[in-house]
Amino acid sequence: MALLSALLAFAASLVVMGFIYWRTVEEEAGSLRRHVTEESAVLNDVYLSAGRPGLRRAIADTLGANDPQYLAATLDATGRGRSGNVEALIAPRLPLAPGYREGSVRVRGHRAPLEAGYLLRPLDGGDWLLSGRGYAGRTSLRRTLERSILVASILSVLLGLLCGLLIARYVGRRVDAIAEVAERVTGGDLDQRVPLAGSGDAFDALSARINHMLDRIGRLMDELRMVTDALAHDLRSPIGRLRARVDAALRAPQDERETLLAGVIQEADALMRILGTVLEIGRSEAMASRKQFAPLDAAGLLAELAEMYDPLAEDAGVALRVETSGDALPMVGHRQLLAQALSNLVDNALAYAASGGEILLFAQARGGRLALGVADRGPGIPAEDRAEARRRFGRLDSSRSRAGAGLGLALAEAVAHLHEGVLELDDNRPGLRAALALRIEAAR
Repeated sequence: MALLSALLAFAASLVVMGFIYWRTVEEEAGSLRRHVTEESAVLNDVYLSAGRPGLRRAIADTLGANDPQYLAATLDATGRGRSGNVEALIAPRLPLAPGYREGSVRVRGHRAPLEAGYLLRPLDGGDWLLSGRGYAGRTSLRRTLERSILVASILSVLLGLLCGLLIARYVGRRVDAIAEVAERVTGGDLDQRVPLAGSGDAFDALSARINHMLDRIGRLMDELRMVTDALAHDLRSPIGRLRARVDAALRAPQDERETLLAGVIQEADALMRILGTVLEIGRSEAMASRKQFAPLDAAGLLAELAEMYDPLAEDAGVALRVETSGDALPMVGHRQLLAQALSNLVDNALAYAASGGEILLFAQARGGRLALGVADRGPGIPAEDRAEARRRFGRLDSSRSRAGAGLGLALAEAVAHLHEGVLELDDNRPGLRAALALRIEAAR
């Protein structure tokens, strides 16, 4: 990573310095060309107005300013000087042509050729007017720029390596911390968490997400242990009764076996219901998408449940009533799971409602939510016990004398979460009011 950072820094600085170098050289070249063009235009005006004699005088006057970089002369057709300070063009391209160009010029009184930019204009008789300037200053600037670029490139590589080492060390330290926590979690220590540096950078954000994930895994593992313990406890009794009934049926006379085997079937059905409810809860929590959702009428769903439970309610001496905030309440959801969750709420209400009471099935749109639920006139659930009642296999009677496995409210809550809602447990004064409160945006 350090080498990569150095290469990136070098490449970036090289591009920037290359652009500066190119713009500086181009600007100097443009400035030289403008000056040469202006000076050539002045001499040409003199030639047009005063002829050759006036031009020679003008050249002599300008050369008298003792500017070593200034060039002014008349040339023959081969590029040799007739007057002025230019002795000859070095390796001219013949025939000469008007225009601006750069090249080497032999100057009178100088041993070394002069690199210059000059402009040629035609004169009468095949001669040429040359006006130009040496660019020794531009060459010096170019060399200075080249040396500066070289030094800056070396510095950029060194700084890039230093920054790369610092970044690699920082990244490595943060990655090692995450890897160490992952290794310990893999070894079974689920209490480990990734330390946060407090910088608020991407690593802190990643660490926070990992810690949140580990918190969730820890809660799930705790819940799994509780579910396993509760499941073993709740299944031990029916399995024991089942074994006892089978053993009794094997020992009983033929005429008593039918009655004993009917009890075996009842115990097996109870086991099937417990396991089926556990599977339904897992199925609800495993559904991450809404692909199996379909339009349905909440009011119609409650009417169907009321019709199905009406005989059971009549046998229990309880009145069953449906109350909705409209004739039709369209929504989108998983019909089977919603029906199962509401059925569990009705079963709980029938189990605890007193004879002569009333059970209300309601569907109400209120406060941006659609509430589907059941209200009874039973003993209700104290506020301090409602968290335990929601938990899988949560039983408020420590003796577990009542039938059931403590899964009804857990399933209802899982179905509510699937529909982006919550399970609300409130006082009905007296009794319990249990509702699946779904967001209207999610329900429609």
